[in-house]
Parts: sequence; C-alpha cells; structure tokens
Amino acid sequence: MAASQMDQTKPLALAYVRVSTALQVDGASLDAQRNLLNQEAQQRDWDVDIVVDEGYSGKDLRRPGLTGALQRLDAGDAQILIATRLDRLSRSVGDFAGLLARAHGRAWRLVLLSPALDTQDPAGKFTAYVLAAAAEYERDLIAARTREGMAQRRLEGQHLGRPRVVPESVVARVVEQRIAGATLQQIADALEGDHVPTARRSGPWRASSIQGLLESQTGQRLLSGLGQGPGSPCIVNPRD
Repeated sequence: MAASQMDQTKPLALAYVRVSTALQVDGASLDAQRNLLNQEAQQRDWDVDIVVDEGYSGKDLRRPGLTGALQRLDAGDAQILIATRLDRLSRSVGDFAGLLARAHGRAWRLVLLSPALDTQDPAGKFTAYVLAAAAEYERDLIAARTREGMAQRRLEGQHLGRPRVVPESVVARVVEQRIAGATLQQIADALEGDHVPTARRSGPWRASSIQGLLESQTGQRLLSGLGQGPGSPCIVNPRD
C-alpha cells in the first residue's frame, strides 16, 4: 500500500501566460500572471509548469507556447490548462469553442482565475462560452466604429493614412513654379539641386512626385487660392 501511494503523483497543470507587446500594462505583465497561477496551483495541490507566449496576440491560437501546451495535454502528459483570464487564451468564440471541445474529447480541464471557472463544472463551461461571445462582440463593435469613423473623416475631407511629411512651404514653391511655367522635371531638378528632402526622405525628386504634390489636398488648395482650378494646364499634363 505504501509503495502504491508513493507511485501516485499530483495532477500537472500547464500555467499559460501571454502578453502582447501592446499590452504591457498593470495586471497583465508576465510576472503578475506567473505569480497568480503559481499561487492557485499551490492552493489546489497541483504541480505546475509555466508556458509563455511573449509578444503574441490572442486573435488566434497560432502561438508556439500554446501549441506545445495543447500537444502535451492531448498526449496525457498534463491534465489541466490554467490561465488568469479568458482573453489570455483566446479572443475568438470559435477558437475557444474548439478548445472546450478538445478538452472534453481528450479529457483535460480548462481553468480560469477571473472569473473563477472550471470546465469540469457545467456552469463553468457555460460561463466560459458567454464570456468568449461577449469578448468577440466587443471586438467587432470596435472594428465597426473604426470603419465608420474613417468613412466619416473621408466625407469631411480629412487626410487619412501616413502623416504628410512634405512641408506646405515646399508644396507652395512647387505650385508657384508650375504656374510660372516650369515643367514638372524642371521643378524636380530644382528641388534636387537645393537638397530638399522628398516625402520618403530618400531617393531623388521625379516628375511624378511633383505631379503628386500638385494633386494633393494642399496643392489643390493652394492652386485654388491662386485662381487655378482642377482643369488647369499646370496640373493636367504630368510629362510637361
């Protein structure tokens, strides 16, 4: 009997910790997660291995640490996957549903600390599904609001994308020289000769670059102020 008892081992929990590079905030650090999971494992009398995915998003399950942990659980090398919160594991209802089905099929447990739930309990499994659905709904709402906001800014004529890096004084110079009769290539050569940096801060000025400045919002505004409309010959012939 004594030998049999000595052969028995504690359940092994794989404590999964994750933080993306954009989520280095209070309460979400790797050390904070490790400490919480180690404390929980000690209270439940589990052995524990820490599994880390540092700098990976929770948008899908393609993470090396999690992939290895799931393989160990499926093989029976560990019995429990534990994390501090659901979003440490997954932000997708579909992915989380797959994890639950996998845990059930391979007979391992999924445990979360906040809120306290254990998929060994039916109520805990139901709560986990609800939390995953709410997280995905919130993410979809944020994406929809972002798209709507960008569409509205376009309607209002606001500039989107990378910030403009060509000073307005340079655009004004281009506009003035073009109205004075300079060709696009002549303007480009003059800027190049004066060592004026391009928008990318590298590479030479080209006729196409000058045309782009003339057709930009700033260029069009300056042209309008000088009585030059969109059909003006100073902007419609890019090779002149």
